[in-house]
Amino acid sequence: MPEIIVKPASLKELWKTLPALGKARRYLAGGTDIVTADNAGAESSECWVDISDLPELGAIKETARALFIGSGVKISAIENSAPARRWCPALIAAIPHFASPSLRNMATLGGNAANGSPCADGVCALVAEGAFVHLAHNGKKRCLPLKDLFLGPKRTALEKDELITAFEVPKTKHFGAYLKLGPRAYFGISKAAVAVSLEMSGKTVKRASIALGSVAPVPFYAVKTSAWLAGKPLSSEVVLAAAALVMTEVSPITDSRSEADYRREMCGVLLERALKSVCR
Repeated sequence: MPEIIVKPASLKELWKTLPALGKARRYLAGGTDIVTADNAGAESSECWVDISDLPELGAIKETARALFIGSGVKISAIENSAPARRWCPALIAAIPHFASPSLRNMATLGGNAANGSPCADGVCALVAEGAFVHLAHNGKKRCLPLKDLFLGPKRTALEKDELITAFEVPKTKHFGAYLKLGPRAYFGISKAAVAVSLEMSGKTVKRASIALGSVAPVPFYAVKTSAWLAGKPLSSEVVLAAAALVMTEVSPITDSRSEADYRREMCGVLLERALKSVCR
């Protein structure tokens, strides 16, 4: 554990508190990643800044055009949110694959993204949803596509002390799916994962958005396959062709969890299954 843990009551108090703290500091939200790392001896921060109860981060809000999910909202609360279930079908489909029920009561999407893991279930689904991420630091705010937040394994575009405040998902009527291959059905790090968001016009794909996890240094957005699907009927032939195309887009590695060739093949299999689930 760090020598110091501070818990500001608001964002205003947070910005006032940070300059007085040591340089080696990290934000603590749900704690499911940072506490695990600390127990394993892989966390050396001098100070944790507990943001778990900041009211500005803990709500799900709607506007006419978008749904905003606060970075501090618990995963289980998102699963039970009617607006989230309506506008974020890929994210909702991913949540049962997200760790265990007890951890979902603690974990947050903000922590899932800030951790910078290429296998993060919630992040992969949100990338497919076309989400934006809102960032803040001492009164300064910016917004960028979520897919652009990630620079490499455990590396993000977050600046020093910059905080993820919310995720913005455009309100569009679409179908969503999320499938994951791992050592067990749930509560495991994926070998490969596929998230799909499809806007349909009858039986024709109006817009497709496909993201993959655990097959690249960052959550991977399949630009070519997504663009190729647009304007095509979601027939069996198109589904198989999309599955073949996505395998040419990814460049997975071999590691302790799986081999590169197997991961590549499973990307095609998972996408085929995800698209067929929409056909039903």
